[in-house]
Amino acid sequence: MAVRVPLWLEMSGRRVLVVGGGSVGTRRALWFRQAGAAVRVVGLSFSEELRRQAEEDESLELVELDASDTEALGPHVEWADIVVIATDNPGVNEAVWRLARELRRWVNDATDAERTEIVVPYTLELYGGGLRVAVTTEGRTGVAARHARDKIRECLEGDRGLETLYEAMWRVKPVLKRLIPRAKDRVPIYYRIDEDPEFRDAVERGSLEEALRAAARVIAQEAQRLGIDASPDEVYRLLKSVEKPISPL
Repeated sequence: MAVRVPLWLEMSGRRVLVVGGGSVGTRRALWFRQAGAAVRVVGLSFSEELRRQAEEDESLELVELDASDTEALGPHVEWADIVVIATDNPGVNEAVWRLARELRRWVNDATDAERTEIVVPYTLELYGGGLRVAVTTEGRTGVAARHARDKIRECLEGDRGLETLYEAMWRVKPVLKRLIPRAKDRVPIYYRIDEDPEFRDAVERGSLEEALRAAARVIAQEAQRLGIDASPDEVYRLLKSVEKPISPL
């Protein structure tokens, strides 16, 4: 039985071919385009939304082509990193799938969950896009996956402690990298911060300022143990000065 590995992929500079310009093809094309990929859609017809978006976006290309003509389709599949199959013609879908497999291109088959290689999950973002969650049943039931995503959102949105932990720790990482060059010295410090009673108490109460003070104390202690001069007040100022990461989407 094939095992699919969950990954987050950087799509900027990648190329996605979508075969089929209907509703499903439109959603997949715009989803990959939003993620930064160059997208080419081939088919005999295209949705109005696709046509409108393509007029405004030079990285979204529409090519009128009979996808059953594998000789004509071949160069487009060779161009792509990922091939999305999204037509309502089983014969065309089969031919595209075989061609993509022959050329060793990753396949997202929106028409057959069992043979798809790339699964498009239901997703959610929290904390300004800083925490992202993906949920899938790998094609068994999208309805259950969507409800699971919504329940996860309800749970996490109400967790002030988790949000405070997130807000504190994204500041810790760049400061530790700045103060302590070697990764093998830094990694244990993350755990020492998380296990520190004062830090945990501040996080559970949702007090970001106190959590940063506690983290600064632990970092300063660990830095001094490694022969690096850093005071708690200095580390605290560094933590406060870290700019919030920008969401990639």
